[in-house]
Amino acid sequence: MPLHAIEIILTRTVRGVELKTARQVSGMPMASSHDGKSIAVLVSAQDEAHAIKKVWRRLEDALPIDVLCTLFPGPDGTLRMSIPFEPAVRKRMRSWARAAEKSTEEFLSGAIRDALTRDRSTEAGRQDCALNFLLHKCPWVDAPPNVTDSIAVSRLPLQLEKLVRRVSTSGTRVTFTNENGPIASLLSERELTEIENTRANKQHHGDDEHCGTD
Repeated sequence: MPLHAIEIILTRTVRGVELKTARQVSGMPMASSHDGKSIAVLVSAQDEAHAIKKVWRRLEDALPIDVLCTLFPGPDGTLRMSIPFEPAVRKRMRSWARAAEKSTEEFLSGAIRDALTRDRSTEAGRQDCALNFLLHKCPWVDAPPNVTDSIAVSRLPLQLEKLVRRVSTSGTRVTFTNENGPIASLLSERELTEIENTRANKQHHGDDEHCGTD
């Protein structure tokens, strides 16, 4: 039978004796992540679904398992995930699946796909709102390059506002790039003032040197 790579996400760190015991109990090759919070295991089974069931059967009582998932897509291009549910939750899901005339797995797969679609739609909507704000609300978009306008940071889209505030408080410079390299930077007012003062001082000293030469 083919081998399948399954990732075991743990509820806590597992190392040493506990991991060694799990290897002995399961009889399956496994390797722990550097932080001990996940384990990759090789399982011999006819397909991904049977591989995941095999891991549950052999390791459910040996490890604090949170989630099981396949590390590589199956023949249909999807990754499988197995999440434990409380008995009452499983009972409700089976009831909903029967009402929808589907198996529990089909019902859950459809619910997850719908949730992901809604999430992507919501995120796309947020990005559209941010883009519309930048294109239609910011006065500096169509202004000449030598004109500087002030914009209240509270009027910015939330994620952009967070970025600006982080740059302002930390002094960290954020550089924007394209395929050719850096093209613009976002820096704090404090750093900009220091740069302008340094430039002014150099300009002043340069003027003094020229005056002394004359």
